[in-house]
Amino acid sequence: MTQKAVIYARFSTLEQSKGYSLERQMKNGREYVERMGWSLEAQLKDEGRSAFHGRNRDEGAALHTFESEARSGHHRGKVLCVENIDRLSRQGAKAAAQLVWSLNEHGVDVATWHDGYIYRADGDGDLMELFSVIVKAQMAYEESLKKSKRSRDNWEKKYSDIENGKGTTFGGKPAWIDTIDGHHSLNEYRAKVINEMFDWYIDGMGYMAIVQKLNDRQEPLWHTKNYKNPKGGWQFSYVHRIINGRTVIGEFQKNGNETIATDFYPAAVTLEKYNRAQAVMLSKPRLVGRDSKKKNNLLSGMVFCGVCGKVAGYENKGNSTHKYVTKSGEIRRYGVTTGNNEYLICDAYRRKHECDNKQRLYYKIVENAVLERVLSLTIDEEQDSEPVEEARQSIAIIEREIALKTAQMNNLVEALADGGAKAIVSRIAALEGEIEALQERLEAAHNHLLIVQSAPTKSIDAELIRDLRSDLKSDDPDIRFYARSKTNLALKNIVNKIAINDDATFTVWADELAVWHFDAEGKVIGGQVI
Repeated sequence: MTQKAVIYARFSTLEQSKGYSLERQMKNGREYVERMGWSLEAQLKDEGRSAFHGRNRDEGAALHTFESEARSGHHRGKVLCVENIDRLSRQGAKAAAQLVWSLNEHGVDVATWHDGYIYRADGDGDLMELFSVIVKAQMAYEESLKKSKRSRDNWEKKYSDIENGKGTTFGGKPAWIDTIDGHHSLNEYRAKVINEMFDWYIDGMGYMAIVQKLNDRQEPLWHTKNYKNPKGGWQFSYVHRIINGRTVIGEFQKNGNETIATDFYPAAVTLEKYNRAQAVMLSKPRLVGRDSKKKNNLLSGMVFCGVCGKVAGYENKGNSTHKYVTKSGEIRRYGVTTGNNEYLICDAYRRKHECDNKQRLYYKIVENAVLERVLSLTIDEEQDSEPVEEARQSIAIIEREIALKTAQMNNLVEALADGGAKAIVSRIAALEGEIEALQERLEAAHNHLLIVQSAPTKSIDAELIRDLRSDLKSDDPDIRFYARSKTNLALKNIVNKIAINDDATFTVWADELAVWHFDAEGKVIGGQVI
């Protein structure tokens, strides 16, 4: 009976770039099976999976599936054909030998067509066979180890050169950076588009709205790779990466989060603008929805139920539109206007979930009352805001901790010079680690201070609301959308909470500035400016 053969081919990304193609392995494998007179049953492949790290034996890999099936007895009597032992494993002699012997124990022969050797399931496992597996596997492992170390050393040298100001451009540079005579140069047009993205985001647009705006005006894509689809349009993930990544301010980051050079690239946006965008992101993770032509709820994120404390939802019942066909076949439409059709109501009550506050207040009345009262405020901001003060206090605490531990370490160093015990050496090493960790915290604290200092002040927010008031009801959907988005963001910096009460009233807390109590018609019935 003809023995059934299964060909297994694998390549890693590195090998693929050097010409170790899948087609070549498969072609040679089929020729080998034909020469041996076997019957080809299947061809398995693992693309881009490294045998050095054992990725080709992880769950989901073709070799992992074959191993599992072999252990269940599904491949008994077959032969697994590979180019070399290193196609199966480059994790060293022990791992490779165990894999081959495990397959043999479950009735599977393993054949390598490079040297024509067959490790048979019914063999005695003599010394030469054992020696052959071990030597081949160990040689493959050592070769991969050298390549891995050489590659790692090359990258570390590149990173070191960049950190010391000696590095030049390499690899995937940002799409807004050109290379001229081996040096980085800012693409002025693309830098202008990036600044537009940041301005839109700071003004209240969300990532998806920015994507839509770029695609609406048919902004050309920035693809540095030829294989990418130029018809796919701008994507949410790419805009998100541009606005949140530190490459736009010139930094080079190792492994995506460790900055090793602050001026490796020309900055596309100023640090001040970048920090303002970060302040917007921290204050309002979700600025706007996906519909770029709507921003009906100016009070989004501020309204809560006065009974259960949960979010109060926004309802827009809309106007009913009907149509009928006349005897002559003419189609006529008419609308039934219900008047004030926007409401605020406890979301828990609307969902029938543990709240009995059924009050439904007219949204426009609440919006107008809030705007009128906020605009009547005179905001004094001579003192630093609370977030800024907290950030500065955090920096001061960390600096004191660093000074204290540095003094402790200096005292221990002096004691060591006088012939101290070995325990002192261990304590000095521990203190050095603690100081290093504190210095990282200090750097993060300084960055946070820059961000909170960049956040707009309440007086600026109030002035912005005044300037935008006339645009909130503009007939132009774009003007209306941007005005309402900006106003929503500004209001959130002033209004702390709006409560819908169960007696058809509502209460507004303007942060630490004032509190007002309104009836259902929007008239002030209580409260005070603090």
